[in-house]
Amino acid sequence: MITSASPEPLPAALNRPGSLQGLRVLDLSRVLAGPFCAMILADLGAEVIKVESPDGDDSRHFGPWYNGESAYYRLFNRSKYGITMDLKVAQERERLLALVRRSDIVIENFRPGVMDRLGLSAASLMVENPRLVIVSISGFGQDGPLKNAPAYDLIAQAMSGLMSITGLRGGDPTRVGISIGDIVPGLYGAIAALAAINERHNTGRGQHIDVAMLDSLVSVLESVGMRALHGEEPVACGNDHAMSTPFSTYQTGRGSIAIAIAGDRLFPRLTEALNRSEWLEDERFNEQTRRNEFPVEFRAALEEALQPFTDDEALELLAAHHVPVSKVHTVNEALSSEHAAHRGNVAIESDGFKTLASPLRLTGSVAPSPAPTLGQHNGLLGNWIEGPERTGL
Repeated sequence: MITSASPEPLPAALNRPGSLQGLRVLDLSRVLAGPFCAMILADLGAEVIKVESPDGDDSRHFGPWYNGESAYYRLFNRSKYGITMDLKVAQERERLLALVRRSDIVIENFRPGVMDRLGLSAASLMVENPRLVIVSISGFGQDGPLKNAPAYDLIAQAMSGLMSITGLRGGDPTRVGISIGDIVPGLYGAIAALAAINERHNTGRGQHIDVAMLDSLVSVLESVGMRALHGEEPVACGNDHAMSTPFSTYQTGRGSIAIAIAGDRLFPRLTEALNRSEWLEDERFNEQTRRNEFPVEFRAALEEALQPFTDDEALELLAAHHVPVSKVHTVNEALSSEHAAHRGNVAIESDGFKTLASPLRLTGSVAPSPAPTLGQHNGLLGNWIEGPERTGL
């Protein structure tokens, strides 16, 4: 229920102008895909109001923990306001509708049909506010034979074909190590929302956007999908690339390194660095298309050439010849590297909480502020509903 308790002071970053200043977003979503979509808009200065049930977003109970709060929740709900509403209660739904009338975007990721049963269908929300943009993110979309099926990242990865081409050659299908089935539709949702806002400038009307996890993963199958559409049956090939050689991890005399050479322009740099000019004359290796036909033989030749070197020595040698090369870093190494520090890949919020920084560097990007505690800004609801009329974007 909405209370009249005075809200805590707002973090300074929430008052800072941003690229999306003037845009009000209602985030009705939970856990990942929807909150991530709304987080992108908040990172760019939109006023994002996170609407949770009185029990809170499920992700508030996900570790790891920082001062008793979920670091997972804090990542995806930073720089947002937070209120609680029980949408099963008629009075609360009326308050939400009052807020809808003064908002630009609604983001939700309920299973299709849930919003309808609550009396909050996309069509009814757009009656209240014809300029409203509604982003619905679901597993399989708002229509189709699977629309009511439950979906999680693992299910979307399995059904998209992505798992079948991930993992060791001949091994079991493997899940990508992050919840990419949620992240990709979250990105698409943010892009679509901003496109619809721009379209609204011309039409004066909003629209309902239907984003599906499965559709989104299928759309990013890139060369794998094109090979499947044109006669191949792609399979997992470990760290190798099906169309580029060398493009994988390779063993040195101590440890492995990643080498990525696409096409023939960079290949002479590798032969020069390793003093293997004969590869340029070898009909198996001198062209990309030929190397792709002899990947096992070329791996053996390359790893033989790398044997005299440790991983660090090989890295130094190849980098000096401008060959794309790297160690395979752990996550902790990646987050603590000199380059990550220079680029600001880790942000620190006002209370010392470390978080993953937005990669978007615009003049209107805003520094992250702590995610709201449950119901932290309930006392502001009256201002949002009864305050001056908004012009939006």
